[in-house]
Amino acid sequence: MRLFHGQRAWVLQRLTALVVLLLLALTAATLLIGPAPSYERWHALATSAPGAVLIVIFFAALCGHAWVGVRDIVLDYIQPTALRLPLLALIAFILIAITLRVTLTMATHFTVGA
Repeated sequence: MRLFHGQRAWVLQRLTALVVLLLLALTAATLLIGPAPSYERWHALATSAPGAVLIVIFFAALCGHAWVGVRDIVLDYIQPTALRLPLLALIAFILIAITLRVTLTMATHFTVGA
């Protein structure tokens, strides 16, 4: 059972790495194609509905990727069981808070039809 749990975590980390890599490549391609980067261009991209959704997906994947890595480090190197759960809960809270903050920020700042 532990092997399957570890395999699931491994697959999750690889999938989130692919999502992050894909979105970074998409961003690089967007910068290389078209006019020179400017604040107005970035703002227009980030405040569009597709841009806001992609930013939220990027941060959710980044936090999911970070969760698997940090969870493995904590489970491997923090031996007292009484310390593991509060530490993992704190890390999960921080990563969920980051994802929620990005989601709320993007939800309040994107413009429809602009």
